[in-house]
Amino acid sequence: MSFNSMDQQMYYQPNTPHIPPQPNPQQYYQINGSAAQMANPTPMQPYGHQPQTNMSSPPFSQQVSQPVKSVPPGPQLSQDSLQSQRPNQQPMQTSLGSTDTSQHMNNLSDQMRNVSLSGVQQQPFQSHNGYQTQQQSPVSPVGSQTYTLPQTQSTFPSLQNDPQQRPLQPNLDLSGGQQNWSRPPVAGAQLPQTSETNNWNQNSLQTQQNFQSNTYLPQSTPQPQLPQSQQFQQRGSLNPQNMGQQIPSVPQTVNQMPPMASRFPPPPTQQMQNMSAPLSAPPMPGQMAQQPMQNRYGSPSAMSGAPQQQQQAYQQQQQQSYQQQSQQRLDPEAMPSVVQVIEEDKQKFNTTDILFTTSIPASVPPLVTTINDNEYGIINDGGSARPHHLRPTIYQVPITEDTLKLTNIPLGIVIQPFDDTEVDGKNVVPITNSEIIRCNRCKAYMNPYMRFIDGGRRFQCSLCHHITDCSPSYYANLDHTGQRLDKFNRPELFLGSYEFRATAEYCRNSVLNARRPHIIFAMELTATSKPILYHLAKHLSGIIRDCLPRDPLNPSSSPPLVGFLTYNSKIQIYDIINNGHSHIISDVSSTFPPFTTFLVDPLVHFEQIESFLQSLPTLFANEELETQTVLGPVIEAALLTAQVDSGNWFSGYNPNDNNQAMPVGKIYLFHCTLPNFGTDADTPGRLKPRWTTSPDEIRKLLGTDKEKTILSPASNKYYIGLGQRCVADFASGVELFLFPPINGSYLDVATLGELVRITGTGTIYKYFNDFTDRFLVDLKYSLRSTFAFDAIMKVRTSTGIRPHDYIGNYYVRTTSDIECATINTGCNIAVEIKYDDKLPEDEFVVIQVAILYTALSGERRVRVHNMALSTCQQVADVYRNACCDTTINILLKQTVWAQRNGDKTVQQSKETLINRSINILTAYRRHCAQPGSSLGQLILPEALKLLPMYICGALKCDAIDGGPEMTPDDKAYSQIKLIGAPLSLSQVILYPQLLKIECDDSSGQLRATQIRCSTHKIMDTKAFAYLLENGFYILIYIPNVSIPGQNQFLSAVFGSHVDNISKIQPELGLPKLVTSESNYLNQIIENIENIRKKSMRVYIIRQSIDKLETIFRSFLYEDKKASNNSMAGDSTKLEGPSYVDLLVHLHREIRTQLN
Repeated sequence: MSFNSMDQQMYYQPNTPHIPPQPNPQQYYQINGSAAQMANPTPMQPYGHQPQTNMSSPPFSQQVSQPVKSVPPGPQLSQDSLQSQRPNQQPMQTSLGSTDTSQHMNNLSDQMRNVSLSGVQQQPFQSHNGYQTQQQSPVSPVGSQTYTLPQTQSTFPSLQNDPQQRPLQPNLDLSGGQQNWSRPPVAGAQLPQTSETNNWNQNSLQTQQNFQSNTYLPQSTPQPQLPQSQQFQQRGSLNPQNMGQQIPSVPQTVNQMPPMASRFPPPPTQQMQNMSAPLSAPPMPGQMAQQPMQNRYGSPSAMSGAPQQQQQAYQQQQQQSYQQQSQQRLDPEAMPSVVQVIEEDKQKFNTTDILFTTSIPASVPPLVTTINDNEYGIINDGGSARPHHLRPTIYQVPITEDTLKLTNIPLGIVIQPFDDTEVDGKNVVPITNSEIIRCNRCKAYMNPYMRFIDGGRRFQCSLCHHITDCSPSYYANLDHTGQRLDKFNRPELFLGSYEFRATAEYCRNSVLNARRPHIIFAMELTATSKPILYHLAKHLSGIIRDCLPRDPLNPSSSPPLVGFLTYNSKIQIYDIINNGHSHIISDVSSTFPPFTTFLVDPLVHFEQIESFLQSLPTLFANEELETQTVLGPVIEAALLTAQVDSGNWFSGYNPNDNNQAMPVGKIYLFHCTLPNFGTDADTPGRLKPRWTTSPDEIRKLLGTDKEKTILSPASNKYYIGLGQRCVADFASGVELFLFPPINGSYLDVATLGELVRITGTGTIYKYFNDFTDRFLVDLKYSLRSTFAFDAIMKVRTSTGIRPHDYIGNYYVRTTSDIECATINTGCNIAVEIKYDDKLPEDEFVVIQVAILYTALSGERRVRVHNMALSTCQQVADVYRNACCDTTINILLKQTVWAQRNGDKTVQQSKETLINRSINILTAYRRHCAQPGSSLGQLILPEALKLLPMYICGALKCDAIDGGPEMTPDDKAYSQIKLIGAPLSLSQVILYPQLLKIECDDSSGQLRATQIRCSTHKIMDTKAFAYLLENGFYILIYIPNVSIPGQNQFLSAVFGSHVDNISKIQPELGLPKLVTSESNYLNQIIENIENIRKKSMRVYIIRQSIDKLETIFRSFLYEDKKASNNSMAGDSTKLEGPSYVDLLVHLHREIRTQLN
């Protein structure tokens, strides 16, 4: 749900149930008791106790630390440490399965699970309850992980458990089964065959679970069925364990019943309270140093939280819920963890200042989270393009299409021509002084994989193998290895990315560019837009002075020219040079350029620009502003005027001699009102509401088969044609800053968004009821990210494969080239690749991306990105060298693209993602697992073990799953953003970043630790606050708990008058106070904004008080998604499976296909 919908919750959504206050765990165990306390006594820590941990001081980008590898008291597992699935290593697998049992255990407080990673027979182990058990490991693939878990019955998706509750610990089996919570197993109680139908996925098959005749399970005691309202209040999780930890093994016979879990959770131990080992962060560059908090949080007398009566009532309700639970599920902590994988990858690569060096052939790079969070972010170019620019789905390509089809992994690549690190100066793509050398047949540019022959007089193309003669000026001798002697003097011979200076034949109309780029600011002038107009008048001159972009490879070049206009039912274009005189266009049906001095140089005429902006509000202060406006003709008038401008020529050029030179640039639109002025015949681009009675009429269509009627562009196609003209005729991109008001907030983003999609910027900002200066921060980021104009991109590949389909923001005039009027540093395009023929076994698969563009300095260049991939013949090699970040990015974009175009409904989109993941995992199990592996094991490839979690997030994201709780504009906005989302943004959309803010007792400073997006992680840990970031906004969740130092924290962050959460004023946001706590939280937010390159609106949510708590819970993607459907009354509906439910469903479908 976008932040606009969250704001609307303030006005449209009734109060909803909230997470109840967190009880005192000490009181909880005194009331409920626990069998585990008797079986495995553990000293009770004082409530609010914080374990002592030594502090280190990495930067904030590294402070999201890896959880401590610990488990609760009781029997523990034996598990080898995880091994990274990098090239030249054996494929690794993660299997989650079950063991048959026949002998009962008497101790109900423990659960014994067997984990065998390598198929090695474990030694007998004397169990703590006096029974002798013996381990028999299942057969598993070489170098794989096999997780053998107990058995249970599972219904997918189960909607009967509350994410707020800790569960009992039954014996579980992913495939289905029975469970008993009342007594030990009884010999001879044989489980009959059970069948289960999947109601969540209509296309799923009905499956049955058959048990062996010698399997004995306990008899089940009937449990009362809860009403639906209470079923949602229950959800459980088993004791947490990390997947990569080293702990003693607990052998177990295959046909023996493991001991049942206790009815209540074990007491909190130091291991449970300290589930992670976070690291605090020293100040980043420009960040204030943190001041030690001397005993600020050490006073146990300072308590804040719910009243005692409320806690006792909740404890009684919690105890009753535990006794009435009829169905439990797998332990989420035993599933692959996104947080753990991210931390392991950071520890592997964050060893030196150089994060990574590319190679020939390319190898699997660090995760996108590792690259973004690295303090230096330096990646060396070793012959293949950096992962910032090119990132394929697999780094070893099968030689035949049939092998790839077996895996169902898409063969594609995500291309980002320009990156933010170039603007920051961390990574530079050099310009070569060489002439442009190309293959005569396929027109590929010279690259490091070309082979020179005949003493250097000719070269063989690395793509089509054609032999081309070298020009005399490019000739150089070869050494004894066949390499040119001047290899390291020419970037195109040893680097993966470089640029050529283009000649006239590469320019539009074969004329070298002679005109300076421009940036135009168009501001709506209506009664609704007054607040925005005042902000721009006050701050825009300073932004122009400090933030206009410059060419990173030519810093001494001049910035772009600027122009200004306002509009309502008429268009006012201002002549800044002549004292800001305005030229008014009244006939919007036929626009024209009124004068030739529209664009001005900010270096020469800054005083005139500043004077004009300061006087702009006074020009209409005494007039009653209009309420209706136009939009399409504004863009036409601005770009037509820029074409005839006489001041945008470079010095030394005569406009009369270069009439065909095309000016390039970008136009910013600050828009607030639906452009509905006039009539359809007289006003081009006029839009009207798509409902007949009220906006709720079309909101009900979201999430249904008819939503394409409101999410597709308007039927007149005017804005699609205007976007195409912006690319073909004006070479200027469009960026939208939208400010819908509370009343009449519909702007038809689905139609207006075509302007940013076709012109290539993909940049659209939406601020619902937000007239602060936050949009000015986004404007600064947008200006600094401006990089290229009038760009044409072409993808060339080796013989045997070819680019098949493109997904992103672009305009296509031919089948082979894609065009963009403007490309920012964050723009990227996904390319799907198809086979034409069999690939040679002993040659690289080469992918070359060439971008012809005009730089900010006006220079025409050709940027070339190259990547060489090795080939393979085994299916296991494909899985071993897969990139999960790229794979899910392409799958998600394909799904959203088809849904937005109306090719698929919401349900079909979800089924497509589920079925694709089932096919990928089934193929891995069928072709990579050794024969004889138990079907009770869910085997996940190491490189793609996070795929189920990302699919789980995709099923809940707004772009796919958004329903009537959103507005049509919100869903269209989320779809446009996701279609052009870079890998870093798609990753956090699918799995939001959740930080736990707590105090480190050893240093007295705050620390932020990333935890899993699950309710039980919040309920099981005590922290001052939780910060959730999903790429669009930030939620700060203040729990209603009683822990030492909570009052001091609230006072230091929200003001001295705040000593409990009821006194916090969420509408005021997060203040900036002169305290170390306030500075720390604001530095976290600032660092997140620097990574996302946008401002992040901060929402303060108080537990059990604020209605937005439901929104916060909806982003805990490991739980079931619950959203308040305001269109269907006050009832809360469940949509989207939990992480465990999805794994159960995937495992059942995989078993069905294997059988």
